[in-house]
Amino acid sequence: MHRVGLVTAGKHVVVVGAGLAGLTTAVVLAEAGASVHVIAEQVPGVTSLAAGAMWGPYLVEPKDKVEQWGQRSLKIFRELAQDPATGVRLTSGIEASRTAEAAPEWATTLPGFRPCERAELPAGFTAGYRFTVPLIDMPTHLDYLLRRLRDAGVWSSSDG
Repeated sequence: MHRVGLVTAGKHVVVVGAGLAGLTTAVVLAEAGASVHVIAEQVPGVTSLAAGAMWGPYLVEPKDKVEQWGQRSLKIFRELAQDPATGVRLTSGIEASRTAEAAPEWATTLPGFRPCERAELPAGFTAGYRFTVPLIDMPTHLDYLLRRLRDAGVWSSSDG
Protein backbone atom coordinates (compact mmCIF):
# COMPACT_ATOMS: atom_id res chain seq x y z
CA MET A 1 0.00 0.00 0.00
CA HIS A 2 2.69 2.51 1.00
CA ARG A 3 6.31 2.57 -0.05
CA VAL A 4 8.95 2.46 2.68
CA GLY A 5 12.34 3.25 1.24
CA LEU A 6 14.64 2.35 4.14
CA VAL A 7 13.20 -1.04 5.04
CA THR A 8 13.74 -4.11 2.93
CA ALA A 9 12.54 -7.68 3.26
CA GLY A 10 14.38 -9.61 5.92
CA LYS A 11 14.94 -6.70 8.31
CA HIS A 12 13.89 -7.28 11.91
CA VAL A 13 12.07 -4.39 13.60
CA VAL A 14 10.68 -3.93 17.10
CA VAL A 15 7.85 -1.41 17.51
CA VAL A 16 7.24 -0.19 21.05
CA GLY A 17 3.61 0.75 21.66
CA ALA A 18 0.31 -0.47 20.27
CA GLY A 19 -1.63 2.74 19.93
CA LEU A 20 -2.44 4.38 16.62
CA ALA A 21 1.15 5.42 15.89
CA GLY A 22 2.70 2.09 16.90
CA LEU A 23 0.22 -0.13 15.06
CA THR A 24 0.28 2.05 11.93
CA THR A 25 4.09 1.97 11.94
CA ALA A 26 4.07 -1.80 12.38
CA VAL A 27 1.57 -2.26 9.52
CA VAL A 28 3.55 -0.12 7.08
CA LEU A 29 6.84 -1.85 7.93
CA ALA A 30 5.37 -5.37 7.84
CA GLU A 31 3.64 -4.77 4.53
CA ALA A 32 6.97 -3.49 3.17
CA GLY A 33 8.53 -6.85 4.02
CA ALA A 34 10.10 -6.32 7.44
CA SER A 35 9.79 -8.87 10.23
CA VAL A 36 7.96 -6.89 12.94
CA HIS A 37 7.42 -7.54 16.64
CA VAL A 38 5.17 -5.18 18.63
CA ILE A 39 5.86 -4.74 22.35
CA ALA A 40 3.25 -2.95 24.44
CA GLU A 41 1.75 -2.88 27.90
CA GLN A 42 -1.63 -3.58 26.30
CA VAL A 43 -2.62 -4.44 22.75
CA PRO A 44 -4.26 -2.33 21.48
CA GLY A 45 -2.91 0.60 23.46
CA VAL A 46 -5.37 2.16 25.87
CA THR A 47 -4.45 5.79 25.18
CA SER A 48 -5.52 5.64 21.55
CA LEU A 49 -8.70 3.76 22.48
CA ALA A 50 -9.83 6.72 24.57
CA ALA A 51 -8.73 9.41 22.14
CA GLY A 52 -10.96 11.17 19.68
CA ALA A 53 -9.52 11.32 16.22
CA MET A 54 -10.40 14.06 13.78
CA TRP A 55 -7.78 14.48 11.08
CA GLY A 56 -5.87 17.74 11.12
CA PRO A 57 -2.20 18.72 11.31
CA TYR A 58 -2.80 20.97 14.32
CA LEU A 59 0.18 22.54 16.12
CA VAL A 60 2.67 20.15 14.55
CA GLU A 61 6.29 20.85 13.68
CA PRO A 62 8.41 21.11 11.56
CA LYS A 63 6.11 23.18 9.39
CA ASP A 64 8.10 22.52 6.20
CA LYS A 65 7.39 18.78 6.55
CA VAL A 66 3.90 18.95 8.04
CA GLU A 67 2.17 19.94 4.81
CA GLN A 68 3.59 16.87 3.00
CA TRP A 69 2.75 14.56 5.90
CA GLY A 70 -0.71 16.03 6.28
CA GLN A 71 -1.58 15.70 2.59
CA ARG A 72 -0.27 12.13 2.50
CA SER A 73 -2.23 11.08 5.58
CA LEU A 74 -5.35 12.87 4.30
CA LYS A 75 -5.14 10.89 1.04
CA ILE A 76 -4.74 7.62 2.96
CA PHE A 77 -7.64 8.35 5.33
CA ARG A 78 -9.88 9.30 2.39
CA GLU A 79 -9.08 5.92 0.82
CA LEU A 80 -9.75 4.12 4.11
CA ALA A 81 -13.10 5.92 4.45
CA GLN A 82 -14.36 3.93 1.45
CA ASP A 83 -14.45 0.81 3.67
CA PRO A 84 -16.60 1.03 6.84
CA ALA A 85 -14.58 -1.79 8.44
CA THR A 86 -11.63 0.62 8.84
CA GLY A 87 -13.50 2.87 11.27
CA VAL A 88 -12.73 5.93 9.14
CA ARG A 89 -15.46 8.10 7.68
CA LEU A 90 -15.61 11.52 6.07
CA THR A 91 -17.59 13.93 8.20
CA SER A 92 -18.77 17.47 7.60
CA GLY A 93 -19.07 19.83 10.50
CA ILE A 94 -18.34 23.17 12.07
CA GLU A 95 -15.28 24.18 14.05
CA ALA A 96 -16.31 27.16 16.16
CA SER A 97 -14.42 29.62 18.33
CA ARG A 98 -15.41 32.12 21.02
CA THR A 99 -12.83 34.54 19.62
CA ALA A 100 -12.37 35.70 16.05
CA GLU A 101 -9.58 33.49 14.75
CA ALA A 102 -8.53 32.81 11.20
CA ALA A 103 -8.89 29.24 10.01
CA PRO A 104 -5.60 27.34 9.82
CA GLU A 105 -4.19 27.25 6.31
CA TRP A 106 -4.59 23.47 6.01
CA ALA A 107 -8.33 23.77 6.75
CA THR A 108 -8.89 26.17 3.85
CA THR A 109 -7.87 23.46 1.36
CA LEU A 110 -10.45 20.91 2.56
CA PRO A 111 -13.60 20.01 0.63
CA GLY A 112 -16.58 22.12 1.59
CA PHE A 113 -14.48 24.71 3.43
CA ARG A 114 -16.24 28.00 4.02
CA PRO A 115 -16.58 30.50 6.84
CA CYS A 116 -19.78 30.10 8.86
CA GLU A 117 -22.58 32.59 8.81
CA ARG A 118 -23.30 33.97 12.28
CA ALA A 119 -26.67 32.17 12.38
CA GLU A 120 -24.91 28.79 11.93
CA LEU A 121 -22.77 29.17 15.04
CA PRO A 122 -23.70 27.72 18.43
CA ALA A 123 -24.71 30.22 21.12
CA GLY A 124 -21.71 32.02 22.59
CA PHE A 125 -19.45 31.46 19.58
CA THR A 126 -18.37 34.32 17.33
CA ALA A 127 -16.42 32.66 14.54
CA GLY A 128 -16.20 29.35 12.78
CA TYR A 129 -15.94 27.47 9.53
CA ARG A 130 -17.29 24.34 7.89
CA PHE A 131 -15.29 21.60 6.25
CA THR A 132 -15.19 17.85 5.62
CA VAL A 133 -12.50 15.78 7.33
CA PRO A 134 -11.76 12.16 8.15
CA LEU A 135 -13.11 11.15 11.56
CA ILE A 136 -11.70 7.96 13.05
CA ASP A 137 -13.54 5.64 15.43
CA MET A 138 -10.49 4.46 17.35
CA PRO A 139 -11.67 1.05 18.67
CA THR A 140 -12.79 0.05 15.15
CA HIS A 141 -9.67 1.45 13.49
CA LEU A 142 -7.31 -0.23 15.96
CA ASP A 143 -9.08 -3.56 15.35
CA TYR A 144 -8.65 -2.97 11.60
CA LEU A 145 -4.91 -2.35 12.08
CA LEU A 146 -4.60 -5.49 14.23
CA ARG A 147 -6.27 -7.56 11.47
CA ARG A 148 -3.79 -6.18 8.93
CA LEU A 149 -0.92 -7.03 11.27
CA ARG A 150 -2.14 -10.59 11.76
CA ASP A 151 -2.53 -10.96 7.99
CA ALA A 152 1.08 -9.78 7.62
CA GLY A 153 2.29 -12.31 10.20
CA VAL A 154 3.17 -9.80 12.92
CA TRP A 155 3.12 -10.90 16.52
CA SER A 156 2.96 -8.89 19.70
CA SER A 157 3.70 -9.27 23.36
CA SER A 158 2.34 -7.44 26.35
CA ASP A 159 2.68 -7.61 30.07
CA GLY A 160 -0.94 -6.54 30.68
